[in-house]
Amino acid sequence: MKEKRVRILDVAVDIAPTRDASETTIQHLKEEGSKVVYFVNSETLLLLQENQEWKELVERSELVLPGNASVNTSVNEILGHKRDPFFLEDYFDIILDYAVETGCELLLVAEDEEKFISVQENIHEKRPFLTLSGTFLTEQEESPDHIVNEINSVAPDILLMALTDKKQLEILGTFREQINAGLMLFTGDILYHKAVLEAEIPETIQKLKIENLYKWFRKGGRMRSFLANLKMKLQLKQHR
Repeated sequence: MKEKRVRILDVAVDIAPTRDASETTIQHLKEEGSKVVYFVNSETLLLLQENQEWKELVERSELVLPGNASVNTSVNEILGHKRDPFFLEDYFDIILDYAVETGCELLLVAEDEEKFISVQENIHEKRPFLTLSGTFLTEQEESPDHIVNEINSVAPDILLMALTDKKQLEILGTFREQINAGLMLFTGDILYHKAVLEAEIPETIQKLKIENLYKWFRKGGRMRSFLANLKMKLQLKQHR
């Protein structure tokens, strides 16, 4: 799969469509040893420009996939044509359905309790029989060592890392060989944003007819993401 990549801000990203990416991921899950799938968004790409070691680390992942619409669109722009599409939601549906069918054990590591509960409830609503446990960072902000110890105490088949880009990269950089998990999915805020979009809106919010505003505030980091997307687009134009 690594030969089918394009460079976005000098970071190699896979051009695989949904089915190819999910089938490759499942194949890696069946193999011995730990495998990494890293989802990159605009903020990730900007961070990797500043750290060559992190960039090389991400590129050594078994798959490097678009983590938001902006990066997904940029792949097509660089290719010069529309490739077979990659849909994040469909990809995760395929992986999670496979996990239910085969009895895989999943562990979720989230940024805080609210995000952990939101993602857990969202996943269990559709897949109540999925074996999903997890942990989240508290106000004391546990050290990376503590997080890795929590992961290794479970040794999950699939690890869902849902932390900030910087924390994820720090953990991957320091503990790539020590983490005991079959498949590591570094998802950033993808799963939380999905949970917010699909969550039931409180009745009081519905009466006020401010559902979109409510979701906008709950997702958080929208302005940061907007600026990162804009900066990435400007830099891509300069590169061309």
